[in-house]
Amino acid sequence: MSVRDFDTLPDGQIVREVTLTNARLTARFLTVGARINGLAFDGFDGLTPTVNLDAAAGSARYCGAIVGPVMNRLAGARAPLDDATLTFQANEGGNLLHSGDAGFHAAVWEIAVATKTAVTFALDLASDAFPGQRRIEVTYRLEDTDLVLEITGTTDAPTLMNVGFHPYWTLTGRGRAGHKLQVHAAHYLPMDRGNIPTGEIAEVSGTALDYRSARTPSDDIDHCFVVDERDEVAPSVTLESDTLRLDILSDAPAVHVFTGMDIGIAVEPEIHPDAPNHAHFPSIRLGPGETFHQTVIHRLTKR
Repeated sequence: MSVRDFDTLPDGQIVREVTLTNARLTARFLTVGARINGLAFDGFDGLTPTVNLDAAAGSARYCGAIVGPVMNRLAGARAPLDDATLTFQANEGGNLLHSGDAGFHAAVWEIAVATKTAVTFALDLASDAFPGQRRIEVTYRLEDTDLVLEITGTTDAPTLMNVGFHPYWTLTGRGRAGHKLQVHAAHYLPMDRGNIPTGEIAEVSGTALDYRSARTPSDDIDHCFVVDERDEVAPSVTLESDTLRLDILSDAPAVHVFTGMDIGIAVEPEIHPDAPNHAHFPSIRLGPGETFHQTVIHRLTKR
């Protein structure tokens, strides 16, 4: 494990880089966004893109970052919480995407614990557009050929929480090109023109979004898939190149797949987007004494 100063933000905050290694993996992380910023496996480097601070604040702002407090979209930049309605500053049309200005992707996280093969980033938050004094911890661990991610969150007042990881994967070293995609899900969430779920949970069978068998993905996927019910970590998505295979396992009830950027394929385990506005979706309400938790395993193998 090594830690070094990476760069300085315009406001003077220092961004640090943490490098973890084991016999098979080398992973680099930045404290801005608690993001992954490079991954190598058995001599294959560049499996996730690397960004500088200009890109991290611009076109690649979500690349490799931890996104929250609520990832994905909230319709009308509004959401009910108990007897109140939370309102936000819209940042995608009339909607809120990835929590906007309150987003974790732009925050500089504390390095709470670091060992040769694991690092925990922490973020303490005062009440803002999202209520509650909150603490978020994100731990990355290297375990043989696995990159394991664990996210936890607590609050002292009722709030909304749907934190997730937003990596882009490029097993070919050529961005999104040259991959096959398999999504272990029989259902997806149809969306309106603003990429907001309609509330329907539809079958993928007979649609262009049926990726239950591995095939070359189109470049216009920006959809949330609903995985089979699970109480433990289980397969969500598999990506393959000619030389590598990546199995992504999670305990989240859904996974968002986005193929619309040349830098790679985004795979984002999550709770359903716009959940507070759809009573039949899993709840993202978090109260005092409760803990938000998500585990994701990224398992690499050679083909």
